[in-house]
Amino acid sequence: MLRRLILALVVLPWLVGAASAGAWPRGKGQTFLATTGQVDAPDETGIARQSFTLYAEYGATERLTLGLDLGGDALRMTKAIAFARWPIGRDAGSLKIAVEIGLGEVSEQSAVRPGLSLGRGLTLWGRQGWAAFDGRAVVSDGGEVTLESDVTLGLNLGARGKVLAQIQTGRPAGGRTYARFAPSYIHETKPNAHLEFGVILPLSGGGERGVKLGLWRSF
Repeated sequence: MLRRLILALVVLPWLVGAASAGAWPRGKGQTFLATTGQVDAPDETGIARQSFTLYAEYGATERLTLGLDLGGDALRMTKAIAFARWPIGRDAGSLKIAVEIGLGEVSEQSAVRPGLSLGRGLTLWGRQGWAAFDGRAVVSDGGEVTLESDVTLGLNLGARGKVLAQIQTGRPAGGRTYARFAPSYIHETKPNAHLEFGVILPLSGGGERGVKLGLWRSF
């Protein structure tokens, strides 16, 4: 298991050549919550899969962010990970880098989840935005390794709206490597509260198209 973990940590930075919103630490005492529901188009059996996620971050200190990542479907919880993330390198640099370690359960197996995040602010067409990369390795107690990564480009449209374009890739243990395109629009409904609407479009590796609806809250 140790050899697989070391291999995963070496491979992670090379999965995708882009930059992560997770690279910026949550401010001390600040909390972020996001809940998302997703419904996929019916598969060949006529079943439309439904799933949910609950994601939470809390700024324990100016440099330490604690979090919880839960997910499942209508039948069972498939993911429950508690994690800690901290930045590395210079705070003043334009490129933000952070590492994290998570512990919990995935697909009813105990798992360790190391991760790497990169992020950088940018300006496109006169608007403020950001580019982000988040890579994770899920190492089960049986020694199986699943690799996941998200590459995100975000752009603020104005005072209340923003758009995200995300490429999600993964190599499940014993499964097919996949890639998905997940664009979404986020609208501020009131201060520190946002509504997200997005779609999931498979690019390779199978899967069905889907739609998602999310709620974000900061306090």
